Parts: sequence; structure tokens; C-alpha cells
Amino acid sequence: MTQPAQQPLDFLTLTVFGGRLYAINKAGQPLALYVYAPLRQAYAGRYDVPLAPQWPPYNQDFVTQYVPMPVLTPEQLPDTLEADIKPQSRTGDPQRPWDQMVYRGWPLYYVPGLDASGTSDAQPAMFEPAQQGMDPPSGTGEPDVRWPPPQLGP
Repeated sequence: MTQPAQQPLDFLTLTVFGGRLYAINKAGQPLALYVYAPLRQAYAGRYDVPLAPQWPPYNQDFVTQYVPMPVLTPEQLPDTLEADIKPQSRTGDPQRPWDQMVYRGWPLYYVPGLDASGTSDAQPAMFEPAQQGMDPPSGTGEPDVRWPPPQLGP
């Protein structure tokens, strides 16, 4: 088997600061977690969201800076978040094929090297900070949607 083009960082745990989700890496640094905001519209319109390698070349550098958050063990998760965390397979992504953590229907992403702070973790683009207790992308009345393909998000 060939090695993927990218390897995920190793993380110790997930935590919440100021209502936002963060992953703590092995060096003890918090990295803000993000969600792909247009996923709401994808659910509403039943649109497929391609994995990053299938995006147009002019968008790939932007999209691939958001790295899929690898799945942590239940022991690494706070009790308050554990019930809302699920794994998602990334079958079909040769660059980032590991299972991804999903929070309340939202695939989670981190940006390596981006220091977590109140000013730097709010990206003004297609990705927004993951919030504790956020509604699923499918809406509040439809938490277990059967439409989505096997994986969601870039």
C-alpha cells in the first residue's frame, strides 16, 4: 500500500474553550477545529460535496489547508462531547484516507500551524469554527439524515 500524501497530526484530546471545539496536539497546543459551512446548503439541496482531490486545481491549496481531524478514542473525548462524535470514512481520498471525526453531523478539520486565539481562529471563508452544541447541518428536526453519501466535506 502506498503512503498517503499527508499524515494527520497526533492529538491528546478534544476540549472546549469559550464554546468552541479545539484539539490538543501532543505538544499540548490547542488547534481550533472547523466545519465546512456550505454543508448546510448541500444538505438542503442534496448536493454532493467532493473530497479535496476532486476540487478544481485552483481551489485545492485553499481546501487542503483544512486537514480532516482524525478519530480519537472514547477515552480521549470529554464526556460532554462523546455522544455527538462519530467516525466518517474518507474512502476515495488518496491524500488523506484516514477516518475523520464528525461532530453532530459536521466533519471536523484543523489547520496545522495556525495558533488558536480569538482573532486567528475565525476564518472568514468557507470554513467556520466548530461550536459546542451546534445544530446538525441537516437542521434540528432531522438529526439522522439518510441522504448523504458515505462521506461529507472536502
